[in-house]
Amino acid sequence: MKKWIKNISIFIIVAVLSLSLVSCSQTTKEKASTNANSVKTEVKATFPLKITDFMGRQVTIKKEPKRIVSLSPSTTELIYAIGAGKDVVGVTNYDDYPPEVKSVAKVGGYEGPNIEAILAQKPDIVFASNLSGKDQMETIEKSGIPVVVIEAQNINQIYDSIKILGEITGNTEKGNEIIKTMKDKIKEINDKVKDLPKVNVFYVVDTNGNWTAGKGTFIDELITLAGGNNVASDANGWAQYSMEKLVQKNPDVIITSPHAANANEIKNMAGYKDTKAAKDGKIFIISNDDIVTKPSNRIVLGLEEIAKGLHPEAFK
Repeated sequence: MKKWIKNISIFIIVAVLSLSLVSCSQTTKEKASTNANSVKTEVKATFPLKITDFMGRQVTIKKEPKRIVSLSPSTTELIYAIGAGKDVVGVTNYDDYPPEVKSVAKVGGYEGPNIEAILAQKPDIVFASNLSGKDQMETIEKSGIPVVVIEAQNINQIYDSIKILGEITGNTEKGNEIIKTMKDKIKEINDKVKDLPKVNVFYVVDTNGNWTAGKGTFIDELITLAGGNNVASDANGWAQYSMEKLVQKNPDVIITSPHAANANEIKNMAGYKDTKAAKDGKIFIISNDDIVTKPSNRIVLGLEEIAKGLHPEAFK
């Protein structure tokens, strides 16, 4: 009898422990499922939404936009990158990336866009730039359409652009992914070159007038991150640079773009031919102007090309 009671007791204990384990397992699974779902769920903005744009204006957006007009090619690129390209109904005559944007209705250029063409697209929002025209944008706003100015002047402001666009279009998570990818790539490149000797660089924007990229340009920032020293950093923005001063600065490397000139032309041009870069044959052409001048996520491609041109040994 005692043996029988003992066996029953053991059975009950085992059963209780089994039920506890099953319960714990189910709870763990439920928690895991809940956590997984919370990670996948996109956090949507609540409308009406108030945004401070790059002009410092507070803009109220009454509803989530489903019809977007972009008046800046770089902004268009970012809109497509974060996954809101399907909502773009109007772009400038100069938009060419990504390729699918070529089939989107054109509403004019950077400066003085066609108001009638913009309004004909019945946009819920217009993303403008500083060049879009104050009077034109006020006309659009008077029609009840919010205008948000996006105008990044450096890489950190590209991140700000992505955050604003992501919040407005309901693509915050994708925007954060793009920002992280950019930061990781920039760090990876900079880590390879930061301890190497700085290379003196001159960037040729246009040989006609000897235009270059001075302080405050994306190209100046990219040269610095790529382990270089922009010899024209004593100039501000896009500037004509003295040929006499260029020869005096004697850059180790000259960089230019496909539309400006080819390497042989620069190598044999007056002034340029007297530089160390020309004598050593260290003149290279960036593959695409857009990746060093447009404030989009593709700017990291330009950084990588410049870094490889300045420090090829770091990328073997």
